[in-house]
Amino acid sequence: MKRSFAIALASSLPFLGACVLHKAAWRAQRDDSTQVSVVADTQPVVRQEGAPKHEAEAKHSAAPKPMAQMSISASDGRSIGMFLMSNDVDLSFSSIAYANAASDDVRAFARRILTDHTQLVASMRALVDEHGMSPAEDDAARDLRDLSTLQRDSLRALSGRAFDSTYVAMELDRHRAILSMIDDVLLPRARSSELREMLATTRPVIAAHVAHAEQLQAAMRKR
Repeated sequence: MKRSFAIALASSLPFLGACVLHKAAWRAQRDDSTQVSVVADTQPVVRQEGAPKHEAEAKHSAAPKPMAQMSISASDGRSIGMFLMSNDVDLSFSSIAYANAASDDVRAFARRILTDHTQLVASMRALVDEHGMSPAEDDAARDLRDLSTLQRDSLRALSGRAFDSTYVAMELDRHRAILSMIDDVLLPRARSSELREMLATTRPVIAAHVAHAEQLQAAMRKR
């Protein structure tokens, strides 16, 4: 009975995790829309496939004034904080999966997540140190951290096939939500060209993880 409850709880948590990331995107859009800026946004909006839009207009826009740079730094700080929190959550789950997965394929996937996300975190922290950026933790990041604790507890209660399928489903939903957050929020609102480049470079890595998780999930359903 206890194990059945754990499976039922775990199966509902990937959806909740995706909701938290989408909630983060909504909050970020709301915060930016209410922010008073003394100059127009001078950066191009980036489409989902990564192609810049209105690049010509961006090149001819006025340079930001010192007062605007303070709000820009705060916006990028929230983006960096959410990016780092999302990656830290993935690392914590992949550590559990690498140690407990029943399938060699799932364990290999967890190892890939550990390797790639460790590099992503290192690259972002190097960018932060090099350019003096300051990551900021907001309510959305704290919500994600709290939910991840509940998800980890539910995952640890499982074993065998139930563990593997739940872990892969969690990673699939989480990575899809991260892609959406990058495309819809982080890239369009990024003010620093270096941060924008870093996020654009990250996107193919996350997309590859989505494809890998989809293949794993399809293979497990056939067994």
